[in-house]
Amino acid sequence: MIFATGRKRLGDVLRNLFLLRAGTRAIHMKKFPPRENSHLFDNIPVYPLDKPALRAVEMMPVRVQGQNMILVRDPAGVIEGAALLVPDPLLLFFFQMADGHTTLGEMAQKATMSSGQIIPAGMFESMTKQLDDALLLQSEKFRAALIKKYEDFMNSPTRPHRVMQAQGADRLAMLKQLGDEFRRHRMSSISPPETMDLPAGGVTAILSPHIDYQRGGEIYAWAYRALKEYGNGARTFIILGTNHRQTQNRFIGTRKDFDTPFGIVETDRALVDEIAAAYGDDFFREEYVHADEHTIELQAIYLKQIFADTPIKIVPILVGSFDDLLETPGSPVAQDEEIARFSKALRDVLDKRGDEVALIGGVDFSHCGPEFGDEQPNDEARTKEIEAHDQAALAAIESGDPDKFFDVYREQLNEFKVCSIGTIYCVLDAMRDRAAVKVLKYNQANSTDKNCLVSFASVAFIKKGFEAKPKSRIILLNG
Repeated sequence: MIFATGRKRLGDVLRNLFLLRAGTRAIHMKKFPPRENSHLFDNIPVYPLDKPALRAVEMMPVRVQGQNMILVRDPAGVIEGAALLVPDPLLLFFFQMADGHTTLGEMAQKATMSSGQIIPAGMFESMTKQLDDALLLQSEKFRAALIKKYEDFMNSPTRPHRVMQAQGADRLAMLKQLGDEFRRHRMSSISPPETMDLPAGGVTAILSPHIDYQRGGEIYAWAYRALKEYGNGARTFIILGTNHRQTQNRFIGTRKDFDTPFGIVETDRALVDEIAAAYGDDFFREEYVHADEHTIELQAIYLKQIFADTPIKIVPILVGSFDDLLETPGSPVAQDEEIARFSKALRDVLDKRGDEVALIGGVDFSHCGPEFGDEQPNDEARTKEIEAHDQAALAAIESGDPDKFFDVYREQLNEFKVCSIGTIYCVLDAMRDRAAVKVLKYNQANSTDKNCLVSFASVAFIKKGFEAKPKSRIILLNG
């Protein structure tokens, strides 16, 4: 056959496919239009099924009940959850040939020449239909599904919760499971202590992970204990979430309230509009990406859980990648007009509102291993290398200098694939000259097969000049 389908070989094939698609991602992930112009979806490339094009989806090898499978995730959020595919050699061949220019007949010819077996075009026709039905192709069917999902979100009064969903009686089981999960965050060997070395009332901003709670829950707990028990008393939280999608604008807001398993978290629309007025009309142009981006939702759930019945509000803003600026000499971030405009709007709000608001960054750090396109597994030597690089970034964060932090990634052009450089930069810039920075806890989550490692940390920003009250000491003298 064309390919061996052992897991190592499967990983090589998918990694090569990942690298191939990375160069054409802009073709398959067009910009999202404003609400009032959904007809602009007509501009998204659509390829005929006799020349199929695979969409820019994420694929990785997994083991399911002892069998090699391909796990598929959809960054566009059109496919709910994740899909599993059997790694048939012809399917892998199809993936590499489905570029929107190669006909099914040409695929059959190339497959026949590569395998030495006669491969009829009908096999690729059947495969194309099944993949199109699964919304994995850049086709008219996908475009229609994308438009429907877009319109459903824009017409919804809230941003529905996606991370944890259940209906009816299952909702009670979900809430119990979630409650058990939050208790675990406070009780493991790496959970925060009962008393943290922070000044009461001094924490005005935090960096918290956005990885799933199962892998990063204890590190969330460090950040949110600092915010709740040592916070500045704010009840409105500006959340800068990391946007993992390619978008035209770096900053994307929404006025929608966020639904969570614990109830609605209200959005401060007046404050959102205040930032939007300073940023510009494009602030809501790509609002749709909020529909499936989890990085704000996970913060909203945690806020709702720790504040329980206390009324709180959020200001949800997604921050895109700054990686395009890594190769630019000088001070590229400071010179970027869009970033400067947003930063000024955010700092103006902080100046005006003071302790009425606090700032949250939903961030992760390195993403390494074969599942992220690397050849090298995350063995002991590699994990130490990743930690050393992350610690250099955390040291730059503690300096409070956003440009020093950004420069950590310039020499190696973000080799460790940190997804939240832009988000962290914006929090640091907003807190510049306002707060001292303290890293609370760092951790890595490495899969048992060493193929997938994500690192994350919790960080507290403490108002400058705000010191803890001295502890009283009573000395008894025996006389």
